Amino acid sequence: MSPKIQFILWVFFSSTPLLWAQSVPSVTGSKLTPKEAQDALDFHNRVRHEVGSPPLQWSAELAAYAQAWANHLAESDCEMMHRPGEGKWKQLHGENIYWGSDAAQYSITDACQGWYSEIKDYHHEPISQTNFRKAGHYTQMVWKNTARVGIGKVVCKNGALIVVANYDPPGNYVGEKAY
Repeated sequence: MSPKIQFILWVFFSSTPLLWAQSVPSVTGSKLTPKEAQDALDFHNRVRHEVGSPPLQWSAELAAYAQAWANHLAESDCEMMHRPGEGKWKQLHGENIYWGSDAAQYSITDACQGWYSEIKDYHHEPISQTNFRKAGHYTQMVWKNTARVGIGKVVCKNGALIVVANYDPPGNYVGEKAY
């Protein structure tokens, strides 16, 4: 892209309110700062806009739910796992999890970028067991019927960062397209 076109796009997007912009409340519901939560919500809504999915709203309740699971993982030696299908910690919402080896080097935005990087493996086909394993984090981010997101984070004893995002309603239904 030429520098002139880049400049025109920068002027347009920096001076035009984002149609997909949503605000995060001052109390996020988790250990995320309002800025971290806003950056994550904006990232999600930009990638959703790319595919025509409606913008997400921040949910402090989902953030608290995500934070509870992140805390549980930290108490379990930071073992990476999704919530189970039953019991006290039963999964009720869509979920993405991210692990970074050093919390000082990784951020919430890195988690979002990691999930988004799976776009290369999704070709707008119905969800299957095969493509879900390769692109399920990305497809949950852009799932057409998902309306709310909340994110929690924790720094483990070993310094690693765990980020948990929960989505409602959940996505990734086998046989359906993400958008």
